Amino acid sequence: MKIVLTGFMGTGKTSVGKELGRKLGYRFIDTDELIEEREGKPVSLIFKEKGEDYFRKVEQAAVKEVSQISNVVIATGGGVIKSRKNLENLGRRGIIIWLKADPGIILKRVMTEGGKRPLLDVEEPINEINNMLTERLPLYQQADTAVDTNYITPRETAQEIMEKLGLDGQSVTVDLKERSYDIVIGSRLLQRLGLRLKEFRPSRVAVISNKTIFPLYRDTLLESLREYNIVPEIFLIPDGEEYKDFLWTYYLHGELLKAKFDRNSLLIALGGGVIGDITGFIASTYMRGIRYIQVPTTLLAQVDSSVGGKTGVNHPLGKNMIGSFYQPSLVVIDIDTLKTLPRREFHAGMAEVIKYGVIADKEFFDFLKTDREAITSLGESIINVIKRSCEIKAGVVSEDEKEAGLRAILNFGHTIGHAIETVTGYRRFIHGEAVSMGMCAAAELAVRMKIFQKDDAEKIKELVEMYNLPAHIPDDLNVPDMINAMEIDKKIQAGKLRFILPESIGKVRIEEDVDRELIKEAIEAQR
Repeated sequence: MKIVLTGFMGTGKTSVGKELGRKLGYRFIDTDELIEEREGKPVSLIFKEKGEDYFRKVEQAAVKEVSQISNVVIATGGGVIKSRKNLENLGRRGIIIWLKADPGIILKRVMTEGGKRPLLDVEEPINEINNMLTERLPLYQQADTAVDTNYITPRETAQEIMEKLGLDGQSVTVDLKERSYDIVIGSRLLQRLGLRLKEFRPSRVAVISNKTIFPLYRDTLLESLREYNIVPEIFLIPDGEEYKDFLWTYYLHGELLKAKFDRNSLLIALGGGVIGDITGFIASTYMRGIRYIQVPTTLLAQVDSSVGGKTGVNHPLGKNMIGSFYQPSLVVIDIDTLKTLPRREFHAGMAEVIKYGVIADKEFFDFLKTDREAITSLGESIINVIKRSCEIKAGVVSEDEKEAGLRAILNFGHTIGHAIETVTGYRRFIHGEAVSMGMCAAAELAVRMKIFQKDDAEKIKELVEMYNLPAHIPDDLNVPDMINAMEIDKKIQAGKLRFILPESIGKVRIEEDVDRELIKEAIEAQR
């Protein structure tokens, strides 16, 4: 992200920018200081020797250069905003913030700095400040938001900016070079979403959600967007996994076309995994790709499906068989949405959380057992759970975006889990419940293959049941049907069934060709 501070001299751009950069761990660049370093002389001398026109040309080149940098705070000279080109460059993937102060305070600050500002080297500087502020006011008003710095310190100003941008919580970065993006985690983020959207400068915005979720957050979301003059289209589909299909994809493509959305448009996926998957797939295919952001409202989507860029829809013969790898531009996780989440959905999300402990972090696995009460009561622990889950997934995705190798470990529990969903028509179990049964069956399979200890398999089963998740596969599910469903799964290679199996809690391995008889035995043992 790029944060740009503009405003008149003496409003605190440099001091606030340095503090903001320190708090966020961002690089800080002052365009005036950059110019002075390159020209080998102070701004006042450049003005005196070469004139304002020369300075503005040098300034415009400097602005163009620093605008290409991400994860940066840029403090601009007071006149930068006079150039339309500067505004365009600074606003590209950035938020422009106007720091304001009263003329008297500005004069006092400038006088106590030591040295003179070239434009105020006049007999009546207060009159000059008033005149220049009046002249530049319409330009400063083009900024995305404003902060009054009259009576607050640089530290307080930096904190206010972070709060406005929703950067006062936790964050995780998915490092994919030029396609990298942030996952922001915190409270009251929906109320602050409007300003974050300005970063993308979208021509049009659409919210894609379902008829259950959208009414819960409609007023909060729309008020946040309206504050920044964003009026979105709203497209709703029915609630349920069975609606994640080509019929509803075709419908949504049609709605976007009728509304004349172009390639600079932006989609907001507001909902659980189904909404995130179908919105991502539409974004990847509409006009060969437009931007989208994930605003997951279920725990499962927050810790898993919203991160990593797997998008897709279901087919009667298999889950997520038609899709693409297409990364979001941002993931916004507002933990307040969990307060309206049904307990069954919350527990289903914990299945994916448990998965991360098994595949990558034994300490995390143990923490889920010891802190169950704090986690389920949605205390501070839930933020730690979401962040750690996202860190594990982001690390894996950054190394292997398109599942050429390592990323396959994220499928622990999913081979059997997807088969359960398929043979039950996506209606009987929600995804996390199927995954919890799949994890227990995979652990039993690993025990039978003598690569995993029986005691550890029992620990997985115990933790699953602690979070009110099913560990046993129902007797009425036909094993041959489940095997057939597995054979159409994406994880099949050359007819060989691939499984992710634990070696110990915190470590798994990929088994490329697992004997079908052993799979049947493991499933039967989990009845």
